[in-house]
Amino acid sequence: MDPRREHVRRLLQVDAHLSDMHGTYTQPAQIIDISRMGVAFVSDHAMRTDEQLLLNFCFPGSAIRNEITLTVVNSSAVGTHGRFRNGARFIAISEACADRIVDYVTTAPV
Repeated sequence: MDPRREHVRRLLQVDAHLSDMHGTYTQPAQIIDISRMGVAFVSDHAMRTDEQLLLNFCFPGSAIRNEITLTVVNSSAVGTHGRFRNGARFIAISEACADRIVDYVTTAPV
């Protein structure tokens, strides 16, 4: 089995913010799917692979902010409007945040 697909993923469309590890810049992104080990998101700029970033987002209907340290594993242009689809693997995540992700991906949509 492809190790990138061994964890259950679920579509998720929420706005998020990415920042560098030093907090010198922040940029918007939109999460498009998530799993216990990683996330796919769309951004206005290509991401450097192996770049470490902080991802900040809330699940739909929740005010709880989730902050995750991740590393970008791929980035490619999508469509014709200068957007990029990025895939990232989680590096550091709190147990509470991991539990929220597992709950989200294993609960059937309403």
